[in-house]
Amino acid sequence: MAVIEGIHHVTAFCDDPQENHDFFTNVLGLRFVKRTVRFDVPEKIYHLYYGDEMGTPGTIVTYFPMTNMPMEEGQLGKGMLRSVGLTIPPSSVEYWQGRFDDYSVEYTVEERFEETAIGFTDPDGLPYELVTGDSSIDPWTGDGDIPAEHGIRGMHNVTVHSADPAGTMDVLEVMGWEHSGEATHPQSGDRIRYRAPGTGPCGQVVDILIRPNAPRGRMGIGTYLHVAYGVEDTTHQDEVSDRLREHGYITTSRKDRDYFSSRYITEPGGSVFEYATMGPGFDIDQEPAEFGEELKVPEWLDVDLERIAELLPQLNTR
Repeated sequence: MAVIEGIHHVTAFCDDPQENHDFFTNVLGLRFVKRTVRFDVPEKIYHLYYGDEMGTPGTIVTYFPMTNMPMEEGQLGKGMLRSVGLTIPPSSVEYWQGRFDDYSVEYTVEERFEETAIGFTDPDGLPYELVTGDSSIDPWTGDGDIPAEHGIRGMHNVTVHSADPAGTMDVLEVMGWEHSGEATHPQSGDRIRYRAPGTGPCGQVVDILIRPNAPRGRMGIGTYLHVAYGVEDTTHQDEVSDRLREHGYITTSRKDRDYFSSRYITEPGGSVFEYATMGPGFDIDQEPAEFGEELKVPEWLDVDLERIAELLPQLNTR
């Protein structure tokens, strides 16, 4: 049976690409892995990728900056992803509190599941957490000022604010994920935790957030678009799709994302789940040392690259 390795990546909407880039590279210390375009509207929207040195599945956060497109500010709520947890070592909590103080990043600290979670938001108000845990991922150091012992080591978890918790749990169980615990917090709400059956290097946890009286979310700037889970290849991807369809869920046809292939479902709780292959990876069109330096588009996308580069917002990555 095809095994879902864990979380592959998450994708979200932001406003200004420069502000987004500077926050994730300068403040959080992630690597700028790839600068491409949203394939269905390549002349107007970047697709920006951040992660570890190679953009390893399980480390990747991606954004569509909507500067050139009319899109309202989103509203967090039921029926969408609530937050993403990035892994830090247990000994690094004090370091990150000090760093956020230095950069005037507001944060909270919460204890749950025997972990410490430092909550904060990106420049568009999208919630993230730094969560203490173990990871085999090496942090990206590059030219940044974050010591390697405190660097971010890929994803820890995603939190799904479900409008139908039982339905979300059913999809995760069809995926082969297992219930592993529950937690209650007076401010952040009830959580039901699931763990992956795979052996991926990180991103092995999904928390289902239970807030029955919360309003429905509205997609827009400052919200997540989807969470992707990793599958080995297109054969395993088809097996996962068939398994979901056998249980009554509708999956899309395969989409070529150049660096991986994708299929999608909208789970009963309202969130979009993607199933992305582990390869071919981000080095198919650039040497790793040159990641992010130039705008890249797939060969099958018949566009004038120089013209597109002139239409997109300026982005200084130096």
